[in-house]
Amino acid sequence: MKAFLKFLFLIFAAAAIAAVVASIVSKKKIMSMSDDEIREFLSSKLSGRVGDEQLGKIQDAVVSKVRGKAHEVEHYIDEPDDAETDDAETDADSDDADEIDAPDSDESNEDDTDK
Repeated sequence: MKAFLKFLFLIFAAAAIAAVVASIVSKKKIMSMSDDEIREFLSSKLSGRVGDEQLGKIQDAVVSKVRGKAHEVEHYIDEPDDAETDDAETDADSDDADEIDAPDSDESNEDDTDK
């Protein structure tokens, strides 16, 4: 039984090492490709699984990540209007003021019990 467990451990260790090596080789392969080659590679791997619009987004994200550029996601970010930010700041200021002005009922009760 002990020999069998050692054998399983060796198989598991070899599989983990192989996975790490495969990952490194894959990253180097993609880094050596041009932008068009990366897009073509991703298209061949993902064309049947995702739509054209989603494929384009994935390709843009992968190319920008490989090249070290920050991927911009402007379609996810909505800029707030100036009026909205002014209202939010005013609301936050009034909430803080309410908390400061409110007396703590616990402290007044403690003073009464000490006398």
